[in-house]
Amino acid sequence: MDDIKQIIADNITFYRKEKNMTQVELAEKLNYSDKAVSKWERAESYPDIVTLIAIAQLFGVTVDQLVSSRKKVKKAKPLIALLSGGLVWLIATAVYVIMNMIAPIPYSWLAFVYAVPVCAIVMLVLFAIWGKKLLVLVAESIIIWTVATCIFLTIYVTAPALQNSFFIFFLPIPLQILAVLWYELKVKRRKVNLIRRRVKKTPPEQQDDNNKQQ
Repeated sequence: MDDIKQIIADNITFYRKEKNMTQVELAEKLNYSDKAVSKWERAESYPDIVTLIAIAQLFGVTVDQLVSSRKKVKKAKPLIALLSGGLVWLIATAVYVIMNMIAPIPYSWLAFVYAVPVCAIVMLVLFAIWGKKLLVLVAESIIIWTVATCIFLTIYVTAPALQNSFFIFFLPIPLQILAVLWYELKVKRRKVNLIRRRVKKTPPEQQDDNNKQQ
């Protein structure tokens, strides 16, 4: 029993930090006190099955992952990412082969070019589920620029007369700026929320002392 308590405690701590959540934030989402969450993470107690299900849904994992050793779980995510990306490239290869078997097209190689943004979209979804904000920004950037590249190459090979098609690369610039600003906004918003929660948790007497010291 002590072993399972410690496993659950370690997993809750790991997934909470992976989601960039504090104990207070997790407690609020579960309608528990932060003291209860603290006890879970110190392996002094553990959530009931209903709460475990709620925690699993919140972290985007299964209950089995919450009660199992995380060594297996840590290996699963890279494997999922590799399999998902491999599936995209398998489809791209199939499209390339079929296009050349039925009616050879000189620009059938574009199937592999389009596979890049599609693969980035798949990674974006996975990173969003796993709460990897920085990797989400990286995936968004790859999508923005590779989509522009796909459009440029498609125009270049199908309509070479359009010599000014390179202007298409001006469009991703504002999109990239917006993606970076949105990321910065989310990071700053989280910091502000953390400060507000800490202020709420600080007793009024301590706040007055802090103000006097300042």
